[in-house]
Amino acid sequence: MTSQPIQVVADLHTHTTCSDGVLSPIELITKAEQRGLQALAITDHDNLDAHRHLRDLGYNGPLRLISGVEISCYDFGREIHVLAYNVDVDDASLQEYEAFYRNDRARRAEEMVANLHQARAPISYQEVIDEAAGAPIGRPHVASVLVRRGFVPSIQAAFDVYLDVGKPGYAAKTPFPVAQAVEMIHAAGGTLSIAHPGRYFTDPAMFLPLVKTGVDGIEVYHPSHWHVTREFYRVMCQQHGLLVTGGSDFHGSREYDEANFGTFGLTAAGFEEFAATIASRHASVPKHD
Repeated sequence: MTSQPIQVVADLHTHTTCSDGVLSPIELITKAEQRGLQALAITDHDNLDAHRHLRDLGYNGPLRLISGVEISCYDFGREIHVLAYNVDVDDASLQEYEAFYRNDRARRAEEMVANLHQARAPISYQEVIDEAAGAPIGRPHVASVLVRRGFVPSIQAAFDVYLDVGKPGYAAKTPFPVAQAVEMIHAAGGTLSIAHPGRYFTDPAMFLPLVKTGVDGIEVYHPSHWHVTREFYRVMCQQHGLLVTGGSDFHGSREYDEANFGTFGLTAAGFEEFAATIASRHASVPKHD
């Protein structure tokens, strides 16, 4: 007797052309509808442009859209990403954050280009700008230029050889503590979940201080998490009263994205709990005229 596959109804971690994804917001929504998803959170890196764009388009299809953003923090001696959900896209503090990180990403890209020249992989900053096509610049845009120029055979190789922490092309982001992200997102009526923690923390003792920053949940279901990792973080959510989240981290530029989309996320029961929690958080924030 074989077990039935788990049916995912909500993907809470995706990217579009507004950061480093290959599909436009409406193209991603169409794909999600075709996969039979009921809910989707677009969580572009450090900006909410996709949600403003969709609001302007007046999307009113069957898919439940959840405003989201993946916030780049640097804390505890490492880069940590935090997923924020159900935020007010017009919140002034969030817009200040978006402007700050757009500028910081540009500064970082210039440093990476300079570092790559020293590493004998000369590319130009203008090439990176062109690759980003108006989106906030990220390392994947630099990686794409390195691939196109023939310095590496793939995006992954670009990170492995040049762009990961400790590699010759790497440039650090400006520190942004997780606790500061928590304060900002809670003030905007949002809920926070630590993105793919298995990438950053292999020692549970190191992870516990992060839980104490005031985050609301943990991304338990992610393609980078093996079964043991998922179970560890699921139990941690249970022990600390944290929300379970999950998603495919879809970009569309990697060979495994297609298989992961619609496979990683929340079931109907999990999404019902998630939706109730984010609604409660949003309702508890005082509204100002």
